[in-house]
Amino acid sequence: TFNLTNPGGKSLAMGGAFTAIADDATAAIANPAGLGLLSSIEAGVSGKSSDDVIGLVTARSTATGSLSSAYPPVRGVNSDITASNSGVEFAGVVIPVSRRLVAAVRFAENLRFEGDPGADGYSYIELRDNRSGGSTRRDFLFEYREHGAVSLKNRLLGLSLAYRATDRLRVGAGVTLNRMELDLLGDDGGVHRIVNRTYLTPTLVETLTTSVAIRDLDRSALGFVVGVHADVVPGGRLTAGAVYRQTGKASGTLEIGGDVPSPLVGLENRPFSARVPRDAAVGLATQPFPGLTVAVEAQWIAYGDFIDRPLPVVSYRGLAGPFPGFPVGPLLAELTPPDDVVVPRIGIEYVANTADLLLAFRLGYHREPARGVTADLKASDDSGTTYDVDDPPFSEGVRTVYGGGRPDDRFSGGLGATVSRRVSFDLAFDLGRSSQVLSASLFYRF
Repeated sequence: TFNLTNPGGKSLAMGGAFTAIADDATAAIANPAGLGLLSSIEAGVSGKSSDDVIGLVTARSTATGSLSSAYPPVRGVNSDITASNSGVEFAGVVIPVSRRLVAAVRFAENLRFEGDPGADGYSYIELRDNRSGGSTRRDFLFEYREHGAVSLKNRLLGLSLAYRATDRLRVGAGVTLNRMELDLLGDDGGVHRIVNRTYLTPTLVETLTTSVAIRDLDRSALGFVVGVHADVVPGGRLTAGAVYRQTGKASGTLEIGGDVPSPLVGLENRPFSARVPRDAAVGLATQPFPGLTVAVEAQWIAYGDFIDRPLPVVSYRGLAGPFPGFPVGPLLAELTPPDDVVVPRIGIEYVANTADLLLAFRLGYHREPARGVTADLKASDDSGTTYDVDDPPFSEGVRTVYGGGRPDDRFSGGLGATVSRRVSFDLAFDLGRSSQVLSASLFYRF
């Protein structure tokens, strides 16, 4: 769950289609060139509250019948967990330095994820063998269960500058100092761990426990943002904007212990790097008639940037190939990071005004593409031919759990009010299949 929509109630209400507008203090992040639209000192703060449903899947299948019967197709059963977060997502001050140069300092939180499966953990593979060899019934279980929470945050401090190149063209850039926090937390039962239980017989259980931790994460990294904002048609009737953001990598070590899978012996401490995914956006905003603004935008996000390499921590054993199969394992799954995506965004705003009060009514939409990790598990025979591990069907189970996620259509809206041209309030909501978000912003112009 990455929070890569521009901060602020106005942007959220308009589906994040803000790059070609960027007319308040949040422009320091959304598009620093938009700071060139501001001619007075402005201070702003924005808070956000989110209730997320983290889309987890449990792969299940139960084999019945004779010993030669195959497992039925693996079913993906939702094992979603909920997470709630709230806090300040943005605070900043804009200061015009000269007629052409505008500066801004800001704080922001642009990554926030916390997931806790609870006391029982998260069982992501459950395969049962209830096949009968005659009069004796078997009851074997193959299970993988993860215990402990995951916490991810990225906070930044930054300085942005905008320069009015002409009356219709503005350029901007900024630098950020980022602090990432990525932790695998334990629970009352111990450290963060993955437990693999295998019923070798109905009464004899093999339990393998692998502990997982992140150590020595270099939490501080530099980043930058650059943008351009232009009046394509004078008077603000058609504006265009573009922005690119990049954050440096934070380096750390993934440490595993306990029952270490044999393919990972000697690799218990593996270096990796993580960062906020790079992103870029281009947008247009038009005013077909006074008071109405329509904005459209396309945002590119490199979700595969988050972790620089696959880091499997568990292995699988079973039978592969034609019946009766040949034993294989332990094998590691091959993990594939998510593809880069393009997020379409659209927003509409209508402003009714009097001498001392402006009221803004806003609606928006954006579509979050599927952006999860995918994985596969294959075994090879002596000739190099590959087969699924199908007894038990671990290959199908791995593909089911790591299925790449699902897209999410998100609808948003909100209200804004500006009093005496000095104080602005923005309230916004964003609703989708997987979460709901509320945002409130306050700006004051001196």
